[in-house]
Amino acid sequence: MANADGTQGGGMLLVEPFGGMAGDMFLAGLLDLNDPRFQLADLAAFAEAVVPGEAGFSAETVWRGSLSGLHLDVRTPETGQSPHRGLADLTAILGAADLSRHASEFAVRVLTRIAEAEGRVHGCGPEEVHFHEVGAVDTLVDVGGAALALDRLGVERVFITPPILGEGTVTCAHGEMPVPAPATAELLRGLPQRTGGGGGERCTPTGAALLAEMGALGRGGAPSAFELPGCEWSVGSVGYGAGTRDPKQGPPNLLRVQLGVAAAAGSAGNGLVDEVRVNLDDLPAEAIGDLVHGLREAGALDVWTAPIFMKKDRPGVLLTALVRPEGREAITAILFERSSTFGVRWSSSQRVEAGRRTRTVSVGGIEVRIKERLRPEYQGRSPDGPRDLFCEHEDAVRLARHLGVPLREAHARALAEAATPR
Repeated sequence: MANADGTQGGGMLLVEPFGGMAGDMFLAGLLDLNDPRFQLADLAAFAEAVVPGEAGFSAETVWRGSLSGLHLDVRTPETGQSPHRGLADLTAILGAADLSRHASEFAVRVLTRIAEAEGRVHGCGPEEVHFHEVGAVDTLVDVGGAALALDRLGVERVFITPPILGEGTVTCAHGEMPVPAPATAELLRGLPQRTGGGGGERCTPTGAALLAEMGALGRGGAPSAFELPGCEWSVGSVGYGAGTRDPKQGPPNLLRVQLGVAAAAGSAGNGLVDEVRVNLDDLPAEAIGDLVHGLREAGALDVWTAPIFMKKDRPGVLLTALVRPEGREAITAILFERSSTFGVRWSSSQRVEAGRRTRTVSVGGIEVRIKERLRPEYQGRSPDGPRDLFCEHEDAVRLARHLGVPLREAHARALAEAATPR
């Protein structure tokens, strides 16, 4: 998910609903991160914008078992009386909110998941479902607030451990129901989950819908979101969100969230990449060039073409794009948009990556970018290890023209300047 300003945050979020999962618990966990980009005041401002005067908030640290966490209390006029708002009502309210496009679409998808699940349970269409179980305002705050938080925190990848569901029965507007509630069971269908946890409900429909949609952020070629990150990452902050109940049986009624970033681009290590491929035999060379340019602009790590022979011995082009798993969907969209292909193939591969960084040196008044490569086998042995230096070609060309020397000499001068100890 992009940041509110449109930039990519590069953030990774690990959600661990080891003791429960509900919308307010998830918000509380994110607030407990104590990140200046998302505070209680931001949540209150969002609620005031979408439902003026209808929601109040307080947050306090509480104990659940032997662990402490932040408990978020959301107070609305609907707490004592169920509303009768449908999916169209809630999505219309969200549409008028000051959310980024990504955050708004995320929130609408979560609400749609809830409506579809309730509709399957009650034998009606999602547009006929009334959000009466937890209150429409509560649902808007939980879902819209979560979308706002993920956006503000720059979360791009979400990993989730299987949620605990509870056991026994729960009393709701439709009477006594088994745990998990029917809508929760529908929302988590096909996803990893854990039974047990003592009597009562541990995972609510809103919590299940958030997990299901956040899990979708890790799919589409990436590793399953319902597992631990399969890469090196650095955790910056940890938060605990507390549920309202404090059951004596089972794990503490808490969930944990950890916010961090993947291993820095400048560090060496292992990485997962996708190779996306198409065969083309009916595009002119200019169109293929435009397609390659568009793929690189969309974030492909590399793009290349190779001549092939296709059906009826027609000459064609094999186009391959190398991309991070989270960027594969955007690359696929461009291939369908700018080419006539009927299908896109892809495969995932592990690769060993060298660390890299870029700095600038000045030679004869010309700025030249120097790429430094740190070989993986030296990572961790010293602050730098042996450095392999490369000139950015375009800058070396400008330097050669400025100095009136051959290109190879311009390269040599720039590399000598870069290698000079400072």
